[in-house]
Order: sequence, then C-alpha cells, then structure tokens
Amino acid sequence: MLTLGRIVAALLSGALLAQSYGLHPFWPLAWIAPIPLLIAVMGATRLGAFLYGALAGALSTALMASYFLDLGGLAPTAIITLMKALIWGAIAFAVRGGARHLPSWAAVLVFPTLMAGVEALIAATSPHGSAGSLAYSQIDFLPAIQVASLGGAPAIVFVLSAFASAVAFLTGKRAIAAAAPVVIVAAAIGFGFTRHLIDARDEPLLEAREIGIALLAGDDLAFDAADWRPTWEGYVNEVSRAADDGARIIVLPEKIVTLGEGQAQSALDDLAAIARQHHATIVVGAVERQGDVSFNRAYFVTAEGVRTYDKHHMIPGLESEFTPGTATLFTDVDGLRAGVVICKDMDFPALSRRYGEQGADLLLVPAWDFGVDGWLHSRMAVLRGVESGFTLIRSAREGVMTISDPYGQVLAEAPSGSDIASLTDRSIIQPRHVPTLYTRIGDAFGWFCAALALVLIGWTILARRRAGQGA
Repeated sequence: MLTLGRIVAALLSGALLAQSYGLHPFWPLAWIAPIPLLIAVMGATRLGAFLYGALAGALSTALMASYFLDLGGLAPTAIITLMKALIWGAIAFAVRGGARHLPSWAAVLVFPTLMAGVEALIAATSPHGSAGSLAYSQIDFLPAIQVASLGGAPAIVFVLSAFASAVAFLTGKRAIAAAAPVVIVAAAIGFGFTRHLIDARDEPLLEAREIGIALLAGDDLAFDAADWRPTWEGYVNEVSRAADDGARIIVLPEKIVTLGEGQAQSALDDLAAIARQHHATIVVGAVERQGDVSFNRAYFVTAEGVRTYDKHHMIPGLESEFTPGTATLFTDVDGLRAGVVICKDMDFPALSRRYGEQGADLLLVPAWDFGVDGWLHSRMAVLRGVESGFTLIRSAREGVMTISDPYGQVLAEAPSGSDIASLTDRSIIQPRHVPTLYTRIGDAFGWFCAALALVLIGWTILARRRAGQGA
C-alpha cells in the first residue's frame, strides 16, 4: 500500500470513529471503523504507523468538537483532541510492532487488549469517568451490550476491537490468527442473544408487577432564582396530579431550585404530605446552601420521612462550588430495594456497581443534561443498569426521561419540555435485581487486558531486539 493509500485509510477510520464516538452513533460503524487503519499500519514504518493512528484519533473527535467547545472552551477541546491522537497513535504503533514481530495468534490480540485496557484506565482516572467510551456506540445493539454484565464497558470494546483485528489479519492472509477472535466474538454475541432474548423472557412471572411511574422535567424554569417558590410549587402541583393518577414512584430532575439555609424543610412539607397520602416515593433534586457550604442534593421523600443523597461526581469547572458526597442511599419502595444517584454519577461504573453489590432493584436518578447530549447521556445510564443488574428510572432536564430494564431495553422514554413535561408508565415490569459477574469482579477484565497488552508489547520489544532492529 502506498503512502497516499495509508493516509486515506487513516482518514476513513477517523471519519467512521467520529460517528461512533458521536452523540448519536450508528452501531454497525464501530465494528468496521478501525479496520482500514489496522490494515494500513501493518506494513508501515514505525513513525508512519504512529502518525496514521494519530491522524485517525484526532479526526475521531470531529463530530464532538462543537459540543466540547460549548461545554468547556478551546483549551479542553484541544487537550481532548491531542489525547485521542496520542492514544490512537500509540495503539497503531503497538499493532504494527506486534504484526511484524509476534506470532500471528498473539499479534491479533494486541489491538483488542490495548483498547480494553485503555478503557479501564480512562474510566478509573478521568474526571469524566467512562464518558467517551466506544462501548456506548453499541447501546442500540442489545446482544452486544450484554457482555457488560461480565466485564463492563471494556468487555464491549474488546469484542468490537477483536472483530476489527480479525478482519484486518484475514486481509493479510493470516486466517489462522483470526480464528481465536472470531470465536470470541461469536461467543460474546451468542451470550448476548441468550441473555437478552431468552433469560429476560423466561424470568418468573411471579416477580412481575404493575408499578405506576411518573417522571417530570421542565427545561426553562430558573433553578437559581431569588424566589424558588414558583418553580417548586409548579412541580408540587404536577407531583400531586401524577400521584392522583396512580403514580407511586415520581422522579424530578436535578437542581430544580436553590434552597437557602432553613428552607428545605418547609419546601419538602408539601411533597411529604403527598407521599403519605398516596404511599408514594418522590425523588427531587435541588441545590441546598448551608452557610458557606453548598450541596447538589437529592431528597428521597416517602411516607416514612425524608432522606438525602449528595452528588459524588461534579462536572469539572461547572460544579466546583459543591461539596461532594460519599455515601450511597437505599430505601424500600413497595418491597423493592431502591437507590439514588444524581446525573453525572452514572458516568462512573464503580459507583453504580456499589449499588449492584448491595442488591439494588431500582436506581432513581434526577439529572440535568445539556440538550444536545440528552440521548447519549441517557443511554450511558442505561448501560450502568446492564453492568450492575438494576432497572433505571431517570428524569432529566434538557434531556430524555428514561425507564430501562437490567438488560438495556428502554421500556419508556420522552424528551423534557420547556414547561414541565411528563412521562408516565404503568407497564408490567420486573424491577428486581439481576446478579451479574461484573458486580462481583468489577473492572478486573479491563485490567487483565491492560496487563496482557503490556506483556504483548514487552514481547514485541524483545523480539525486535533479537531480530537486530533495536528497541
């Protein structure tokens, strides 16, 4: 392949990756996106491989650039683009080395292990958690996302990358090398079909029940106004109406108002009265100020009283004023074990896994998105339910109100509105906890892939030295 052909291949992969990393990904593209780049780098020079990978990585941010600029400005956008370029450049460099110096059966594993390992590392260290993962490109392909119940988002990325690596090696006439990845991909998709189409269908009907659910979200109501009462009273009226109509779980968005010191109790009195009258559970998010300290807080209102949960993970640069929480919150809802988190907390698989470890049947989530990312952010939360085995009930301002089951199937959804929009559902659902391997082992699979990738890279370096080509 000539240099121009390799550049075109890198550009093609970058364009396909941009769609796969975008706000509305088309899931089949992520399976084929890396293939042109992988083919191009196998016969390239070391410098060329890095540059082709960096080109594809930089281009992969193209469809998100305006979103990053609006959210964080030029500097964060440049940093994200540079990091993507460096990561993909390094991965392409390693793939090229493995293809030239390792046995084919080992070389074909370099790409998927590196991709999965990088996913685990980013999720563990980034202030944005797992946001930006290629795994979210598959959220509409339910059989593929079921492997998240085994190894989290890194498992999904491993399967995608194993397929791409297998195809790249097949084009290089190394069919034997592709055998193991093909078996892995087939097994993963087979597991996904079995779990989604058979296991979910065959759950005992005795566990099914009809639950009235109402999600309420208004986009244009001021949360930081000096007088919080009009907004609060508007929501209280809608909550009362939903409860009268049979809703027993009612979730409102994050930060619907700002409450000064001593105002929370009086504000919650009306909701507490509704909860007692209808035996309802109401979750509402608000900012609460106590002297010099502010909390991004969710109030969990039941007939028994009010409990609070403070958001753990703040948006860098936008929520630095808030004191983060550290505790989880559980309570009984009609015999079900229900937990609460707030918006960005769902970007962090480790926190959701804490709820899974404690047997959560439901997770109730007040949220506030940024409009254009509403669909994607709702689906990121859906994946947490697959990983840790719970039903998700999420009410998002400037986003998509969503109810999903532990298999990632969206049971009901509706966009928020300029006024207070509602999503009501009285479906027969089975909102009980589904045990998952991921709940027990966490990100062990991702870290195993990272370790195996390092072994393969070390092996490549030794093989290159023995061949007299330097380190």
